[in-house]
Amino acid sequence: LKNFASRAFRRPVTDEELERLVALARQVRQKGATDREALSITLQAVLVSPHFLFRVEKDPEPDDPDGIRALDDYEIASRLSYFLWSTMPDEQLFRLAAAGKLRRPDVLRKEVRRMLADPRSEALVQNFAAQWLTLRRLERVQPDPARFPQFNDQLREDMLEETLAFFRHILRQDRTILDFLTADYTFVNERLAKLYGIDGVRGDEFRKVKLPSQRRGVVTHASILTVTSNPTRTSPVSRGKWLMETILGTPPPPPPGNAAPLAEGKEAELLGTLRERLEQHRADPECATCHKQMDVLGFGLENFNPIGVWREKDGRFPIDASGELPGGITFSGPAELMMVLAEARRDDFCRGFTKKMLTYALGRGVVPEDRCTLESIRRQLEQGDYRFSVLIEAIVTSDPFLYRAAKPSGRGMME
Repeated sequence: LKNFASRAFRRPVTDEELERLVALARQVRQKGATDREALSITLQAVLVSPHFLFRVEKDPEPDDPDGIRALDDYEIASRLSYFLWSTMPDEQLFRLAAAGKLRRPDVLRKEVRRMLADPRSEALVQNFAAQWLTLRRLERVQPDPARFPQFNDQLREDMLEETLAFFRHILRQDRTILDFLTADYTFVNERLAKLYGIDGVRGDEFRKVKLPSQRRGVVTHASILTVTSNPTRTSPVSRGKWLMETILGTPPPPPPGNAAPLAEGKEAELLGTLRERLEQHRADPECATCHKQMDVLGFGLENFNPIGVWREKDGRFPIDASGELPGGITFSGPAELMMVLAEARRDDFCRGFTKKMLTYALGRGVVPEDRCTLESIRRQLEQGDYRFSVLIEAIVTSDPFLYRAAKPSGRGMME
């Protein structure tokens, strides 16, 4: 019973807790239950305990002037395992916690490397990547079948697997996180290769391939281009907003309540490209400020249709995918846009990615008090060639990960 409760609570069970469980078993036995029935009810009591159902961390003492408390080794073990594996600590973490070694930075870094190499780190791929990149929207999107007959549930699954395989590769191979912006490779099977115009790929198995010159990084994956489009057309506004929120970490303010809708339908398409129609839409001064930032990013992806297929024209009009970012930095086309963002907005991307990962690790949104931590992690990333493991190691050795504040005020930032 002691071993079972300690495993369930993910820490050594206290003498008082054990006494209560034993007393419960005796009480049930005295009422006529068999030993087996008494044990079953006692185990049920363990499994409905908040210490099993929740990750319980003690708050700082009310009279603590700093309002923070250092987590004990077992709490750190749970934070670490649920962060990277989405499950309870393994025997190695329990042994280190029992030895009081999990507050040592060298031990934490070694454990990060071990845990990322373990198959259980697939949970970080499936959970964090899906949240960060809003991939769960892919389950709900339904491009117009009359316009995009090649889109079906199988292609939907292929799109998702490409992006997860890409994230998995960066994690497993400890690649630079800048690959999310600039990678000239991806993972496709035959169906997705045809969508991208890549020759020589046969069968359902995904394999690493070189991307066509028009594509770079995760932003040009069909999954992302599809979830940021409307059923019948692309949406430079949605794509630009997604880039600002997800990649650059600088979300725009909400639109004014009286914003006029964009003209739609075949008659609207005769007026020019979607870019030309949006230029007219941006004439409204209330809309212009935010759309000037969002739309230029979205226009850079206009060569991709609503399911990520490359195109040169919007209807019968040539597409202009060029633009100018603040500071006079120009680009022409999606690949050049990604390279420009990786240079000119590198700090924004690293800071935004760190913020999302820290939010995921802590189970809370970042707060103003975390600002110094975020900047410290960004500097460590830069010094460590932006490798994925450097980010994770910097997070798990940071104060927000190793300490608990009395009342964290941050709200979740993940979808």
